[in-house]
Parts: sequence; structure tokens; C-alpha cells
Amino acid sequence: MSELARRNLEQRLAPLRGSAGLARPSQGWIRAVREALGMTASQLAERLGVTQSRASRMQKEEAAGAITINKLREVAEALDCTLVYALVPN
Repeated sequence: MSELARRNLEQRLAPLRGSAGLARPSQGWIRAVREALGMTASQLAERLGVTQSRASRMQKEEAAGAITINKLREVAEALDCTLVYALVPN
């Protein structure tokens, strides 16, 4: 059973293997997407219902790898994005 599960997992993750384009931008995904959308940090804060300083802190936390998945999901929704979370074996 585990061999079948492993093969299924490998098949599902195959498109993600070797995807250098998926590496987190140096300033983080939140900032990269926000800026690509032409959105200010204040506008993101308004969508999240938080202060502008809190939205900026969230950007820094994500770039440092210190944001929770739940918080990242909230930000993704505020940016009209879908959070994709995966562990891709090497």
C-alpha cells in the first residue's frame, strides 16, 4: 500500500520538481504579489482589517519564514490568491 501511495504522491508532485521559479522572492511572496497588483501596504491592511504597520510586519514575517500557514492563507485571500502548500521530496 505504501508503494502505491508513494507513486501517487510522486506523480502529483512531478510538475513542481525542479521549479526554480517557485523559489520565494527575497522580499517574500506577499510583497511581490501585492506590488504586482499595484496595491499599497495600506490597501492590503484595509482588506485584512489590520493596521498598516501590522500588514508590513506580516510581509516581513513571511519573508523571514516566520508566518503561520493560517495567517498566510488570510493574506492570500485578501490578495485574491489561492495558497498552495506542498512538501516536495528531493
